Amino acid sequence: MHLLAKSGERIELTPLPTQVTTARHTRNLRVEVAADPSRDSVGAGALVARAVEAHRRGDLDAAARDYRAALDAAPDHPHALHYLGVVDYQRGRPADALPRLLAAAARRPEEPEFHDNLGLVLAALDRNDEAIAAHRRAIALRPDLAGAWTNLGLVLTATNALDEAIAAFDRALDLAPALTEARFNRALALLAAGRFAEGFRDYEARLAVPAFADPSWSPCVPRWDGSDPRGRTIVLVAEQGLGDAIQFVRLASVLAARGARVIVQAPRALAALLRTVEGVADVVTPGAPLPPYDAWLPLLSLARALGIDAASIPSRVPYIAADPTRRGAIASALARHRPSLRAGLAWAGNPRNSNDRRRSAPLAAFAPLLSLPDVAWVSLSKDDGEDALRAAPAASQLVALDARREFDGTAALVAELDLVVSVDTSIAHLAGALARPAFVLLPYHADWRWRLARHDSDWYPTLRLFRQPAPGDWASAVAAVREAIVERMRSRR
Repeated sequence: MHLLAKSGERIELTPLPTQVTTARHTRNLRVEVAADPSRDSVGAGALVARAVEAHRRGDLDAAARDYRAALDAAPDHPHALHYLGVVDYQRGRPADALPRLLAAAARRPEEPEFHDNLGLVLAALDRNDEAIAAHRRAIALRPDLAGAWTNLGLVLTATNALDEAIAAFDRALDLAPALTEARFNRALALLAAGRFAEGFRDYEARLAVPAFADPSWSPCVPRWDGSDPRGRTIVLVAEQGLGDAIQFVRLASVLAARGARVIVQAPRALAALLRTVEGVADVVTPGAPLPPYDAWLPLLSLARALGIDAASIPSRVPYIAADPTRRGAIASALARHRPSLRAGLAWAGNPRNSNDRRRSAPLAAFAPLLSLPDVAWVSLSKDDGEDALRAAPAASQLVALDARREFDGTAALVAELDLVVSVDTSIAHLAGALARPAFVLLPYHADWRWRLARHDSDWYPTLRLFRQPAPGDWASAVAAVREAIVERMRSRR
């Protein structure tokens, strides 16, 4: 059996047929019995079997208790070691998981799943070269292990080896054509490589991934199939994060230009902004009644339905507008700050994002920017956080306006700034959609929409991209931004 973890990773949970009898068996595996009769080896095997069943049910507490009890009886039991490490990993503690998985793989080097799961833990610790080796070892032992090919593709993607990653996902799908996580992750690699036609086709697989499901949405009409939309009312349902909605709502204008009446369902935080998009007839928040409509489509499926490729991205900006009354109030509030440059700073995104530890930066990393003379820095963070401020004394000079605490106010604030500096979060999309100059700091492996190795954006012409030259190297990216700001100020003078 396998468990699906974050980002489409596959955790292999090998059944123990001598104790467990279930129709979900996928292979037979011998349970070792220690030679020393003083050890309760049979009892340990039974405990592991019971733990595996709890693990399958998702009861990690019960599984961990029985794995630990098994290790009390037989300290070297490889399956108890391995699966207790898997529990650690699933609880977000890869550093605790690593020694257990290493020990289990040393005890049972012939088990491909042990190496595959070890690769997941190594990747979570950003030890990507070792992770690749572990997944390749699993594949060498069992070439038909589709989950290992998927996981290999994931870590190759993380190293920006996109061609190799796509080949790994292709092999996984050759072995298991219905493997949703392989198809979804191949889509991300294809999109990052600029292969949009194939990428948007495979990106539909996200709708079968539980993490992307929206149980509150129950349409009573068919999905729009790309046929002539003239005279039809089509509801576009925003999905994923605020930045995704901002990026893709531009396509509503294309659909409206083809004759459709376009209604957008979007979070309340975005409703007022999205109503300013050309061609959007109305914006309805989730749970509110919809007007009569003929068809619907997830918003991020619109690119495929419209046949958008790398050469036809609608990149005209601005395509949203901040409220002019709010802009006026913010302009008055900022008038007392009269430096050469008024710049906004967004150093962190939603902490619930599965990739947040890589895309967000500590506020202290921006100290070289905050110390620049003749720059007024304005916080674009909804909640600055006392701990973050204490760790960055230079941040004490951040201008913090209440407007930043909700999205309409943030939009008006961004519209009044000379420059935005942001990590990969909704603020970067907001600045781009408002056609404001923005410097965006990206992790070594950036999200697909920023492509690979580019310093400009084919979605947002006013954005300039600054990438980590190595995983975790914010210092170099911040230094490059600092140099660009100094040059910008020099040219303004």
